[in-house]
Amino acid sequence: MNNTFKNAVGALSIALLLPVFAASELPQQTKARKEAIQVTRSIETTTRAIHKQADELVAAQRNNHGNQTQKIRLQRIADSINGQLKPAFDRLAELQPDLPEWHQTAIDQMRSSAASLAANTNAAILNRNASTQGHPVVLDPEYGQLVANMTSQAGALIQVADATSDYGSAQLKGHSAGLPITAHN
Repeated sequence: MNNTFKNAVGALSIALLLPVFAASELPQQTKARKEAIQVTRSIETTTRAIHKQADELVAAQRNNHGNQTQKIRLQRIADSINGQLKPAFDRLAELQPDLPEWHQTAIDQMRSSAASLAANTNAAILNRNASTQGHPVVLDPEYGQLVANMTSQAGALIQVADATSDYGSAQLKGHSAGLPITAHN
């Protein structure tokens, strides 16, 4: 009976200390997670603005706004991609090794959507630059598809960024409340 009691105390001690051992790895990871959430939120905010601009491109195309208007709007989107999204993804790449597997997968998915968004934006810019002869945007189905792709990719990026930041925030909030959910990948 004495051995049974000792084994029970030992098992209970291990069970009680397990969260402490799991939490001991968290300071650097918690800092990385917090920053990754902030960066992901900034990606979401930037992408929402890009999505709105892409929607405006669709409307402008339907209303047959001039080529110059399309070029200006496309350049704004390209500037947002290069000036805001690219640096944000560069920072996430630095943080990625300290993040849980689910977060790394989400970053890869966001990066893929952002790369498609950038490629479609570049192709749309090239399309409009090649169409200096006044070819109306309303009669250019290739351009229309590129803009539709931009809108779709921006929408996908918004969804993943939103879900990633919400889930990451919930994990951190649970951890600060003493719940061991941060160990979940």
